[in-house]
Amino acid sequence: MMRVLVTGASGFLGRNMLLSMPGSWEVVAVYRPGNADFLDFLEVHHLLQVLPVVCDLTDKYQVEQVVEQMGRNFDCCLALASNTSIPGSIERPIEDLTANALGLLNVLESFTFDHLVYFSSGAVYIGLEGRVGPESSLSPTLPYAISKLASEHYIRAFVLHRQTPRRATILRFFGAYGPYEPPHKLYTRLVRQFAFQHDPHFTITGDGRNYIDAMYIGDAVHALLKVIEQPPQEGVRCIDLGLGSGETVLSVVTRAAHAFGLEPEIRHEGTPAEYIQFVIDPQPFKTLYHLAPSIPLETGLKYLAIHLEQKRRNHHQ
Repeated sequence: MMRVLVTGASGFLGRNMLLSMPGSWEVVAVYRPGNADFLDFLEVHHLLQVLPVVCDLTDKYQVEQVVEQMGRNFDCCLALASNTSIPGSIERPIEDLTANALGLLNVLESFTFDHLVYFSSGAVYIGLEGRVGPESSLSPTLPYAISKLASEHYIRAFVLHRQTPRRATILRFFGAYGPYEPPHKLYTRLVRQFAFQHDPHFTITGDGRNYIDAMYIGDAVHALLKVIEQPPQEGVRCIDLGLGSGETVLSVVTRAAHAFGLEPEIRHEGTPAEYIQFVIDPQPFKTLYHLAPSIPLETGLKYLAIHLEQKRRNHHQ
């Protein structure tokens, strides 16, 4: 039986991962205070192997309480806890650094793992153009990207100097969409406007020519399970996870409208906080884990529409 610690368990990625983890695993799911509906989520989906623990990871005392309650030793840690707001990191960089780096350091100092899987971000490549990868020279200017890159370096330091975790996989993730994503996210807004309201008007922040990586959450979850099950033999592995398609926001919005039988009428305003002009090579991940994303955008958006409609019906009932 594998014993897994999941931080950030109540978030978008966390919920989808918990739904897909084998029932034979013992999963300790750490979630932030204030996510009251998380326990309802576990009950509705009969996730009996999941042991929920509420904890602010930036509070060392609360983390030690989790250790006393659940023990210190785990086979694997899936570190999903993060500040995910890039605009928020610009406005509140101290909060961003605290959430991303201090929370991770408290976990690294308080628990022991054979394998740590850390969810970093493709935002670390901000400022670069064209093809990028783990070998690229990085100098990000977004606070969110800076704190993510700092966290990567801390992981390398712990593996080298403390041998706990004994080995680690750093995933530079380029995003996903699907059930349980926050309602303000692009894809949920696209589904609500094009599928439910049948309204072709849509506003894009900026010129829409920046790249976006439209991976469906089902593909991301399958990739994560592969990563958990296939740790590096030793040391730290850093690898990109994304489509690497070089598709623009404008293209994604247009395809979304067409998927629901509309011709979009797009207007532009403002400037995005993150303007991506770089793409990854998805081949290294495919070669190493024998897995590649397979769900087209049109199919994934229809899956999301079904989920949102079911959620609406349940709410009215």
